[in-house]
Amino acid sequence: ITGSYGKTSVKFYLNTLLSSKFEVLSTPESYNTPMGVVKTINTSLKPTHKIFLCEMGARNIGDIKEICDIVHPKHGIITSVGPQHLESFKTIDNIIHTKFELADALPSNGLLFLNYDNEYIRDYNKNSAAISYSSMGSGKYNASDIRTSMHGTTFTVTAPDGTSAEFMTKLIGSHNVINVVGAIAVAHSLGITLDELKIPVRRLIPVEHRLNMIERNGITIIDDAYNSNPAGAKAALDTLSMFD
Repeated sequence: ITGSYGKTSVKFYLNTLLSSKFEVLSTPESYNTPMGVVKTINTSLKPTHKIFLCEMGARNIGDIKEICDIVHPKHGIITSVGPQHLESFKTIDNIIHTKFELADALPSNGLLFLNYDNEYIRDYNKNSAAISYSSMGSGKYNASDIRTSMHGTTFTVTAPDGTSAEFMTKLIGSHNVINVVGAIAVAHSLGITLDELKIPVRRLIPVEHRLNMIERNGITIIDDAYNSNPAGAKAALDTLSMFD
């Protein structure tokens, strides 16, 4: 799992969804460097695990390839591309090429999942077999009828085979919806039905300091302290505008 942002959230959501059917190990917290990945493999990976979820971070060209050379991914998901770590990447093109190092590392029978709400990913991808997901109707998996309130979010997901289901989650924010839809796309492609995913989606909790709501003395606090990029700041304001 890689991306300029959203990768930690997608990892946690995917862990919850896949754990409903498989023994899953994922890199903890925001572990996404070669050292963190190797430490997780050496200390936690057991023969009973069927799926290993590996978050991959990058600050320089070649960083994703380096981690891929360690873990040999079977499937991959690119959550986003955006202007992050430009002090080391220099250009957005370098960021795009680095994130797609994950796509280049997949075997011929591997699945590539792409967030088609992201214009950089949408414009760069040339792989027609890639499984796209979207909240704007441009993917193979599409979210629609998205409604947000103080209690969370409801939305409908339609799969490539035409089946659809309505989901409810405590999470808020349209970008959280697209992250959940990405996790649903992966879990559904690995054999879990949309209906079977309804309860795990309802169980999802916000990743700490990423748009999680706290009630204090009649006041609602939205803790978004980990937010660190322009797209995330806009998403937070868009979320705030949905409240009374």
